[in-house]
Amino acid sequence: MKFQVAQWIGKRAEMEDSYALRHFPDGSLAVVCDGMGGHDCGLQAAQIAARSFVKAFEQMADVTTAQRMRDALELANQSVGNYFRKRGMYGGCTLLAVYISSGVLWWVSVGDSLLLIWRHGRLMRLNADHSMRSIYEEFVRAGTMSFDEAMAQGHSLRSAVTGEKIPLVDSPPTPYLLLPGDRIVLASDGVDELLLPTPLSKSAHVILDSQSDNLSAEIVEGCRALDRDDADNVTVLSVDFISAVQT
Repeated sequence: MKFQVAQWIGKRAEMEDSYALRHFPDGSLAVVCDGMGGHDCGLQAAQIAARSFVKAFEQMADVTTAQRMRDALELANQSVGNYFRKRGMYGGCTLLAVYISSGVLWWVSVGDSLLLIWRHGRLMRLNADHSMRSIYEEFVRAGTMSFDEAMAQGHSLRSAVTGEKIPLVDSPPTPYLLLPGDRIVLASDGVDELLLPTPLSKSAHVILDSQSDNLSAEIVEGCRALDRDDADNVTVLSVDFISAVQT
């Protein structure tokens, strides 16, 4: 497997995304967290969540992978809550974590960060979208709202890591089977305008179908090229899956 990471602050005053990547003897763990804008210390929430998730995952080895992911999420959520309660503040973030081992992919996600897979010229989203955007997509399909309107209005989260009970968690009990040549993308919602439109733009298709050694950097450059005045923070962690047996 080949892992690459790239970030861009966009047109925001500060970067509020955080990520973590750890390799184990039997697999690799990747985490992307996006601090909630408009709240105190979004970056702190994202950093704490990513760091705490990895630490909790490392310390658990006697449970199933699915349970290990859920338990690590709960401990990360507790860590975020403890941090802000001690300071009389409030903050939160999205959390997307994947574990790739023996040719399969496990994930747990909260919020609207994207888990995508590019396979045979087709881009698919694997995880659920816990933002209002997924609600507005029904209006887009019905023709009563445009895609741009849905993107502009739909970023409010229905679920996030804040230290309180998490309303919505996407964590399948069984893993997703990977195929040689799959390109896996974990990304904060700053990539939405590039990678979510259906059909994909020609430029997005070219980026995903390229043989670039750094897909993450190519996606970030694609976001920059859109030149949007409201460009959000962008974090992209990509994985090129070669085979179940890595050399």
